[in-house]
Amino acid sequence: MRGPVVVTLRDEASPWGISTSVVLHILFAATLALMPLPKRPTGLEDERVSVDILTPEQFEASTKPPPAPAAPAVPEARAAEPPPASNPPKTQPPVAPAMIRPTRMLSAKTLADPRSKQARADLETFASDERMVQLCNLEAMDQIRQWRADFRPEQVVPYATAEEKITDTTIAADGAAFRSRRNWYSLKFKCQLAQDGESVIGFEFLVGDPVARDKWDELGLPEVH
Repeated sequence: MRGPVVVTLRDEASPWGISTSVVLHILFAATLALMPLPKRPTGLEDERVSVDILTPEQFEASTKPPPAPAAPAVPEARAAEPPPASNPPKTQPPVAPAMIRPTRMLSAKTLADPRSKQARADLETFASDERMVQLCNLEAMDQIRQWRADFRPEQVVPYATAEEKITDTTIAADGAAFRSRRNWYSLKFKCQLAQDGESVIGFEFLVGDPVARDKWDELGLPEVH
């Protein structure tokens, strides 16, 4: 069996090799020494730095940040002016119901009827003022019946809630009442008689609400039996 092969490099010095290396190093150093130096950049000698000497107060002021710009002034908001007050609607006074003014008088025809013989005789026995009141009561019943067929007036009391007023040949009854179909109703009328007081020549009236039953005795309105 063969053993390993060992290769050995031997560095044998040669007198000529050493001499040649030394000469080359000397020539390279001399070459570097003889090369011109690089030129200094122009302008360095002429450059000057301006230096300011500051007091501590000036230094502190210079290091403070600049003040923030002032915000633009905002105009003050004007108080909202209240809207002009609108004129409140004027309250109209309540309008009174219009009186009914018939153009034709009816009591004279009723008395002329043969069936009214006893009524005519009774009127002859009354005093002048009482006779005028009875004629106006009769005119009121006839006009109400003519105005509304559902009413059947049987009796009129001219002084139920207020006394009637007699001025010459005029009778004003603002607090009258009449009975129809077993109920009482408030009534207002104004009656004008002829100069002799024997006939009605003008009449106007207004029918109101039913009269409460618990007020009948107080007002002198008889119940119907």
